[in-house]
Amino acid sequence: MYLSWAAYYEGSSDEKYFNVLIPRLIDNILLNDGVRPYDVALTPSVTFGIPVRDFDTAADQICARREEFHILIVHADSGGRNLQKNIAFRREALVEKAVEKCGFEPSTTAFLTPIKELEAWAIADFEAVLAAFGAKSDPEGILPTTPKEAEALLDPKATLRDFSRSFSKRKNSDAGIMVRIAQEQNIEVLRNAASFLEFEESLKLALEHVGCIK
Repeated sequence: MYLSWAAYYEGSSDEKYFNVLIPRLIDNILLNDGVRPYDVALTPSVTFGIPVRDFDTAADQICARREEFHILIVHADSGGRNLQKNIAFRREALVEKAVEKCGFEPSTTAFLTPIKELEAWAIADFEAVLAAFGAKSDPEGILPTTPKEAEALLDPKATLRDFSRSFSKRKNSDAGIMVRIAQEQNIEVLRNAASFLEFEESLKLALEHVGCIK
């Protein structure tokens, strides 16, 4: 059975990283809990939010194309304190608008919210970051060594940038390195990050609703 998914992203760098990580996670879940073999789409059938993040526009697009995907993943970084307080509104308002406009089924939605920003997940797997850069070690001790440490950082984006600069004088493509990290990451390691586990549970509920897992 073919499983398609769509995504609402807040930015293009988010899109590149999550488009690698999400199908890997879905495959992992279905391999362990799927009711039958599945062929998971490697990329979203539809991407919403880029470049226009307006919820009304995105809800109209979701309604117009809802037959093209089985589940919808809605991304919102938790960011700083003010963003964290509004996270429920920012994640759920889009879905509520689609429900109002066309009776969209909200149970097919999974909410994706890394602590602060996606880099907290990117650097949660120490070995994956080293592999992505072709490094053997982190002699300056810049990187966190556990997912818990990564989620506790005040500025994970700056941490990844600092490591990149310490490792090589060459300018690394932010998008390119994020893709390489996502390809290298160990799903079991990421499950030790609380916000990743929260996303996985939300994703499992959506997959259960469409009958992919029990």
